[in-house]
Amino acid sequence: MTIDAALRGRRVTRGIHLEYLTIGWNILEGAVAIIAGLMAGSVALLGFGVDSAIESCSGAVLLWRLRAEQAGKNIDKAEQTALKLVGISLLLLAAYVSLDAIKTLITTARPQHSIVGIALSVVSLIVMPLLATAKRRTAAELN
Repeated sequence: MTIDAALRGRRVTRGIHLEYLTIGWNILEGAVAIIAGLMAGSVALLGFGVDSAIESCSGAVLLWRLRAEQAGKNIDKAEQTALKLVGISLLLLAAYVSLDAIKTLITTARPQHSIVGIALSVVSLIVMPLLATAKRRTAAELN
């Protein structure tokens, strides 16, 4: 099924707005997690903050790809580049989580509790699924 250019343009714009929201949320989430992690001495919260930073980078790549389409550039090349960069960011995230888990096992570090960290986790459990659902719907509409 083909959609007209105007409808696709509106969907791309919606995707851009969702990506800005995602990046903004991840930056805020990351900053709060890192500050709370440092204050509580919590490796887990620091890891959560680093994860948010990597997700922000991944979101920036997706935003770049959507902007390329909006500007009428060759999206096939942009799509391939975006897929590779997002894949690399996910590999970096997996490497970080693995190294952090190994370090925690070796040092037997126990996470400290943090009210800010708990509140951040609860808010993230609400915000992230809502953003993911909206982004998944927009991605499906854009094929």
